[in-house]
Amino acid sequence: MPTMSAKSKSSKPAAKRYDQYCAVARSLDVLGERWTLLVVRDLLMGPRRYTDLREALPGIATDLLTARLRTLEEAGYVQRRKLPRPAPVTVYELTPSGRRIGLVVLELARLGLEHLGQPGADDDIDTDALVLSLRASYRPASGTDPASYQLEVEGEPFSVTVGDGSAQTARGQAEEPRCTIRAGARALAQLLSGATEADQAIAGGELQLTGPRSELDRFIDTFAYPTARQA
Repeated sequence: MPTMSAKSKSSKPAAKRYDQYCAVARSLDVLGERWTLLVVRDLLMGPRRYTDLREALPGIATDLLTARLRTLEEAGYVQRRKLPRPAPVTVYELTPSGRRIGLVVLELARLGLEHLGQPGADDDIDTDALVLSLRASYRPASGTDPASYQLEVEGEPFSVTVGDGSAQTARGQAEEPRCTIRAGARALAQLLSGATEADQAIAGGELQLTGPRSELDRFIDTFAYPTARQA
């Protein structure tokens, strides 16, 4: 009787594992595959639909995104939830365990910011990822009071809140913002990276400000990327 080949038994590829008795290796068994941490990054700003994740990760194949989400679900880091009417759609969101991975993602962002430089002409700039980067680039100044800022990037509202030595970002409206900054994603990235000065962005219509100009300067000083501060 002919034997069934290993390939014909299952078309599902075997999961890559390090097979080491090591806590780091065990985490990387789940999180070390390409795109996985970027999926977590995109969920740190809140629940997202599958189509939202596809748009935020333009280089990922649909079957690969499905596989990465399935792996994160099976590990207990991501869960699916159906939104109530009038928008009965399914979204993906981080579980409490999944949000702990955010600490790793933000530390990677802090390392990456040291080498990020200015955005290239062909670089894809995702709005959520750009706003999330403010948590990593935040530099608390001595004696800085708690403050909030309203961002409108590509027409989408985001709140930025600082205090207790950290910065938090979220989709939606800020409470009592010191100023409102409206800009496209590329214009904001150029401002944070030092590629464009605030006066130049305002004069060119790439940035609109509601509120005191001093608060815009404070925002830039607080969140500018390391390469911009060294320039």
